[in-house]
Amino acid sequence: MNQQESLLKSWIAFLPVSFGLFMVLLDVSVLNVALPRIAEDFNAKMSDLQWILNSYTLTMVVLLVLTGRLGDMYRRDRLFILGMVIFTASSFLCAQSWNIESLIFFRIIQAVGGTILSANTLAIATELFPAGKRGTVMGLNGILMASSFTLGPIIGGWLTTHLSWHWVFYINVPIGIISTIAGWFTIPKLGAREKMPIDYLGTFLLAIGLGSLTLGIIEGQNWGWSDEKTLACFVISIPYLIAFVFREITYEYPLLDLSLFRVRNFTVGCLASSILFFGMSASIFLIPYFLQGIKSLSAEQAGYWMIAMPIMNTIVSPIAGRLSDKMNPKYLMCLGPLLFAFGMFNLMDVRIEVTYWEFFVMLIPLGIGNGLLISPTLNVLMASIPIEKAGVANGTLRSMNTLAQAMGVAVGGVLLTNRMKDWIPSYGNQIPDPGTMNLLFYLAVQGKPVPLIGMVEGFMNSFAFVFSTMLWLPIFASLLTLLFLSGEEHLNSLKANRT
Repeated sequence: MNQQESLLKSWIAFLPVSFGLFMVLLDVSVLNVALPRIAEDFNAKMSDLQWILNSYTLTMVVLLVLTGRLGDMYRRDRLFILGMVIFTASSFLCAQSWNIESLIFFRIIQAVGGTILSANTLAIATELFPAGKRGTVMGLNGILMASSFTLGPIIGGWLTTHLSWHWVFYINVPIGIISTIAGWFTIPKLGAREKMPIDYLGTFLLAIGLGSLTLGIIEGQNWGWSDEKTLACFVISIPYLIAFVFREITYEYPLLDLSLFRVRNFTVGCLASSILFFGMSASIFLIPYFLQGIKSLSAEQAGYWMIAMPIMNTIVSPIAGRLSDKMNPKYLMCLGPLLFAFGMFNLMDVRIEVTYWEFFVMLIPLGIGNGLLISPTLNVLMASIPIEKAGVANGTLRSMNTLAQAMGVAVGGVLLTNRMKDWIPSYGNQIPDPGTMNLLFYLAVQGKPVPLIGMVEGFMNSFAFVFSTMLWLPIFASLLTLLFLSGEEHLNSLKANRT
């Protein structure tokens, strides 16, 4: 078989894997749109709705490293099939939920399947494609990661409006069945490169440590950052994470091989992408509140307003990924965050009266910047580690990025609501949502415009404040990459693999 035929077979095998990853990433943003309808059907409280989302995030953060390691120890192709079956079956069960408790439980099961898929996607790509040919496939991963955030509200809004909220889960079933069957016949035998026992104690320590830390981060704004429950989560996480590090250093068969962090490009790639995800999550998550709350758009319309980001990412990511196999990737990875920071700078001055096309242009640097960083970073990061550790490296990266995203949303919410208190004394910790804004619009029509004016002015000022604060993070990620990433090392490793 010649190289061209081998690459074609690899692409055919990776298609069901990419569909699986897209389902996992899309599931969060699709579900956000359906939450109001779910609340109506189940008479659910806001805390219940939050746990539909939080249970998914918590489960993924806790299990990502373990499921990545399992792919290194057992057949990764069969593990992928298992994850797809779990995710597909649990999606059907989520749609069949009879109350809020059953939905939360099935979401946890769904997250188990999603974690297996997410923690092994990059590792599968690393094994399917030879060094020097992975840039384009890493670009595809970058497209899926970026577009899921924006396409979710469009898909979820259409399904919820024209069918029902159940269909945000039902839509996964046919895709999952097709991907499972296709994966069974097309994905070759992968993984099972490291034979070792599972580190059960390390798994327990990491689960408690990361689980407590993540719970404190995502619930801190609701409980209050000085609340005893929030502080308890942080206090509990510290000794468990320290104990986990000591366990991994001293145990013969560690769950997380900390020697990975001695690899400079792996460490720099993890840090740079996590910093960008933190800054992006802390600011970009406010855009739907601006579009749906201040501009009174529907969730589906808001998705169309944000479409510039995935469009530009779709164009740039595969090009940047392919270029990272042919030129020093450091240049792309430094330029990307700077363009992203420029896009954030543009959004600092967004006006309430902004038109669709003005907003479209403002978002273009964000999409280009994301594409220039993510796909080369994934390529460099996965090329820097031994292939037998691809799974745990994949799981570690996804765990760090997911935790960074959760932290970013929490910090962004704190920055916004604290700034709002300068405009509205005794303002709580809730971001202005479409329901609140509609009520204020109604009061304004009735001749009481002051609350609406105060809320709008306060939000727009706070919105600009968050973006002005967070734009320094992509700049820092660019500087970190410039100073510490070795692009020459990446290119030399590609040459060595070709010879």
